[in-house]
Amino acid sequence: MAIHFNKAKHQYQKIEKSVVETNEPIEIVKTMIKELQKSMNIVARTNNIKDQRVKRNKHFSKSLVIIYTLQTSLDFDKGGSLATQLFQIYEYCRQQLIKGFKTHVVEGIEKAINSLREIFDNTTANNANVTNT
Repeated sequence: MAIHFNKAKHQYQKIEKSVVETNEPIEIVKTMIKELQKSMNIVARTNNIKDQRVKRNKHFSKSLVIIYTLQTSLDFDKGGSLATQLFQIYEYCRQQLIKGFKTHVVEGIEKAINSLREIFDNTTANNANVTNT
């Protein structure tokens, strides 16, 4: 599992380097959210497909790394209730991802992806102060 974590972390760092150059925190968050949605979709799509187990595990780990990074980068002082809402949706995604991964029932993962999309779209539409630093 440590090998998968390190690979996912390395992949995230490559993405982060390319986006950090913009110096726009919202662009960094958008990229991370897109990657999270992509990886969670792969976990859901590869459910119960034996020859896709390695791919599923890789994207499960990658999703967890992204969620952890998003959660730990929230600035609750600057973000207030928006930061709290984002933390809650990230946590919901984490819980549904783990539950779906263990039970091979993907409906929760799909709901989490949709919830993430809805909340994040509202966040960017409002052009609110970014709560992630």
